[in-house]
Order: sequence, then structure tokens, then C-alpha cells
Amino acid sequence: MDRPHLSVVIPAHNNAVALDTTVASLTRQTLPAQEFEVIVGDDGSAVPLTPVVERYADRLRIACVRSETNRGRSANRNAAAARAQADVLLFLDADTVPHPTLLARHRDHHAARGGRPGVLLGQRYDLDWAGADALRRGEPIGPELLDAERGDPRLEDLAHPQRVRDFLSAPWVLGLTHNASVDRESFLRVAGFDEAMVKWGFEDLEFFYRIFHLHGGRPDVFELDVEATSYHLPHFRKTSNGLASMDNMKYLLRKHLRYDVEVLYTISTFGRHVGRIRLYGQAIEAYRRAGLGRPEALPDTLRKELASRTALVIGNGVSTLELGPDSQTFDHDAPAGPTNAHLIGTVLQQFKAGALDVIVNVDLWRFLLPEDLPAFLTRGLLKADRIELVCTHAPVDQRAMLPVPLVADLDYVTDMLDQHFAVTVARHDGASVLTVR
Repeated sequence: MDRPHLSVVIPAHNNAVALDTTVASLTRQTLPAQEFEVIVGDDGSAVPLTPVVERYADRLRIACVRSETNRGRSANRNAAAARAQADVLLFLDADTVPHPTLLARHRDHHAARGGRPGVLLGQRYDLDWAGADALRRGEPIGPELLDAERGDPRLEDLAHPQRVRDFLSAPWVLGLTHNASVDRESFLRVAGFDEAMVKWGFEDLEFFYRIFHLHGGRPDVFELDVEATSYHLPHFRKTSNGLASMDNMKYLLRKHLRYDVEVLYTISTFGRHVGRIRLYGQAIEAYRRAGLGRPEALPDTLRKELASRTALVIGNGVSTLELGPDSQTFDHDAPAGPTNAHLIGTVLQQFKAGALDVIVNVDLWRFLLPEDLPAFLTRGLLKADRIELVCTHAPVDQRAMLPVPLVADLDYVTDMLDQHFAVTVARHDGASVLTVR
């Protein structure tokens, strides 16, 4: 047979009824069956899912890849994708039923790119019992079965025009594999999903994060298609999944020591995460252009102290300083490495409690959003005896920096912090220093 244009990869585990509903919907696609293949990954289901797959062998190009043990969703997707023949991989979940035009929209999107790398993210509706029953009967989903409570939460966040523009800065944040396609070459270049992530959650965002950075963050690689529709079947949600996802988030922070992953640690909406990534990316560039965060602003006494203390120093160019043993830097002007990360400091999970003598932040604390500065200080004082907030005496127009935030009124900030911490202020030739304990 001719090679298919699209390989549909469906990971499954102990969900035969949902899988049957999803595969049945693939027989009703507007894309001709000979133009796509279906590969189901059975991740060690107690009752093998092969009989469900074989039920459709007379109508679909379909196969089942089974593991006798449960290896996790990343390994399951990789094993199924390894059997793919098409140049485009479409990932669906076993409980995500495609609209009849879904496969055609994904196929057409990649065909129009002419072989260039690309990711198409579709949307889904979270159905209730009536919608699920309709799909089980093979009936179409009409508007009476959908309302705002069943919509895609990602799209609610992106309704504002600013969020539409923010999408280009971090589209991977919306990269959920219940309805997403990617060119096979990009999948292979990033070696698929990270199989070290065996628990529930974030393995798909991590995969698309690497795809995004593989292509240099180009804004033309990712596209969101609200007409590429799928329907999420109701299913039992374990409360333990939330705890497992936090373990995976901590793993992401250890693996990718960058601010754009760091901001995901807060509880917020999809659109808010994307907006903060855009804003902090702009801030790092704006502070560099303004000459802020430079180690030259440090008072001599503090510079001498750092040479013998275990410290975290945050700023642009601070990795050139002489620092004490086991010290680290967050320096966006230097390559990332074992002792330098491209973080902003709102999580600090890599440091044990009391591991640091001092944290010194040269100007970069001034661009933290009002809700992020308390997180930096509160978590920082669990890791260090004190925090030194250095404010360079450089003439910077606060309004000209917008939309990037800039702390300019030290009296206001000092009064705010003094209600929660012991704060002292010292003025030096090149900078003012707020000591927070």
C-alpha cells in the first residue's frame, strides 16, 4: 500500500470502552481511510486492547503496539510512534474523539507547509454524559450538547487580543497531546517524549517545549486551529494525578533551568502563563539594553564578601565575579551550565534549606511582577541567611521601559517589605542596597 499522509498515534491503558468510541469515530472521517493509519499503544493494560483494535482492521489501516508492563505515557507514545510510516504524526488520547473533519484539517495544514517543520494544536470540548452517549451511538455533536462549561480552557484564556499575540512567545504551553500534530522529522530530532517522566502530567508540554526551542522559537512553527475540533469523553480523574503532576513539574525545572519553565510553577491560567513568559523574555532583553544588572554596581564590601561565601548571585554578567565554593549564578549573559542557570529566581528548588549564605540580586529583582517578588523573597530566605537587593543608580525612564515593569521608587518597596521582613537600606556610590532578612 502507498505510504499514508498521516499517522494517528493513540496511547491507551485499561480504557477499552473509550478507545472503542475513539477508533469508531476514525471510520467516519472525511479524510479517506487509505490516506491515514492508526497506531494504538497498549501500555500494559490488564486486559489486552488488541481485540478492540482488530475489530476495525477491515475498515482502517490500524495496528496495536502492546507492552506487557505499564511504562508510562511517554514510553507508550514513543513505542507507537516508532511504527509510524507517515511524515506527520497526529496524537490523540484514547478518550478524545475527533470531529469528522479533524484528520483532514491536520493533513491539510502540514501539506500546505510543503515539508517545513510545524505543529498544529487543535481544541477539544469536555463532554458530559449526554455528549458521550451521543458519540457512543455514532451521532454528531450539536450545539445543544456544548456550552461554555464544556469548552477548551486554553481558548477562554486566549480570547483577549493580547493573549493571541502572547501565543507566539510560548505556544508550547498550550501543547496538549489530546489533539496535536507534528512533523515526524522534528519528533525524531528531539528523540520523542521524555521516558523519564512516568507519572501523570506535563510530559506533553515538555515535548513541545523542546520542539519550540529546536526551531529557535520561530513564531511560524506552531499554529492553533480552533476549528480542528475533538471531544473529550468523561472519565474518572484521580486526585493523586495532581500530586504526580507536581513531581513532573519539579523534574521539568531541574531539566530546563530557564525562566520560561520556571513561571509554570505558579497556579494560573494557560493565557497568564504565556503572557508572563512573553513579559519576562522582554524584561531580560530590556534590562540588558539599559545596562542594568551589571556586577560593576556592587559595593566593594559586598564584592569582597562574595569571594569567600556560598552565594547565589543574579544579574547580567555576574558569572565573571570571584565567588566562594558551591556558589551559583543566574546570568542570562553567560551560557547555561552546571553553575549558571537562565532563571529569574521565583522557585529556587535546586537549593536545600540553609544551603546559601547570601543571595545577591543585581537589578533583576526590579522586573519581577508584584506577585512574584514575594515568592522570590520568601523562598529565598528559606535558602539563605539574607538577600541583598541591589538597585543600580542608572537613569532609567520607568515609562519608557513599559510594558516591562521597573521598580523605581525604593521608598515604596521598602515600606511594603518592612511590614514582613527586617529591611535595611544602604546607599553607595553606584547603587542602593536593600538588605532583607
